[in-house]
Amino acid sequence: MKDMVQFGIRIRHLRKMNQFSLRELGERSGVSYSFINSIENNRFSPSRETVIALADALNSAEKDELLLLAGFAPTEEEALEGPHSGGNFVDVDDPEVSLFFKDFKNAPKERRDEMLRFWHFIQEQQQSRKPDSEQ
Repeated sequence: MKDMVQFGIRIRHLRKMNQFSLRELGERSGVSYSFINSIENNRFSPSRETVIALADALNSAEKDELLLLAGFAPTEEEALEGPHSGGNFVDVDDPEVSLFFKDFKNAPKERRDEMLRFWHFIQEQQQSRKPDSEQ
């Protein structure tokens, strides 16, 4: 289940955090500024490609988080291209990982928020882990 209200709020927050106007984010992402405004105001749902373009244009954006909020599961290729590359990727062919994303998509908002917090915790732990340390 998509959480487009939270997605729009998150895009607006990231845009302002980067000090981008709607037009500037539009130029950087290749998405029209009026469409970005509609996304921020929960009038339209973006495609997967639009979410990725916005995430790439927003320097501090977590691509996986935005994809999840928009109702899309990240792929191995996108995770490898993201800011946490270096072997940390989501294997969507793994049945347990696929179940996680299926559960996320069908969960109520409170549960999705809890799952996102857990996802962020795991990412933070991976970032702070030294390459030679055991998991």
